[in-house]
Amino acid sequence: MFSEMIAGLRCGILPEPGPLRGRCHAAITKKLAFVRLPPVYWETDPKRNPDTRHLLWAILLLRDEDMLDILKGIILMEQAERQGLSLEAFMAQSLSTLFDLAPEPHFRRLLEERLAGVGE
Repeated sequence: MFSEMIAGLRCGILPEPGPLRGRCHAAITKKLAFVRLPPVYWETDPKRNPDTRHLLWAILLLRDEDMLDILKGIILMEQAERQGLSLEAFMAQSLSTLFDLAPEPHFRRLLEERLAGVGE
């Protein structure tokens, strides 16, 4: 669902906000539908059940605090079910992975500056 965004980031290109916002709204709707199901029915196909990290990256790039609040609840439900990471650890690992996509140090700094203060 976010493969275009990821490919662009790997090339040092920020995604266009308009289309990205539409994808985020669709992805949030899909994620909410999945987390309401028993975990045994959670699919791994990212077209049906978007990758939470990718959705987080998109929302952070949009600097959309409202969608971020919704996603934090989804992360908490997913991680609680998997007995996984805390919200803070999940977000820190996800951000680290996002910054690792940057093809060169200048773009990484740009990403870091763009995301500074989002969700705090």
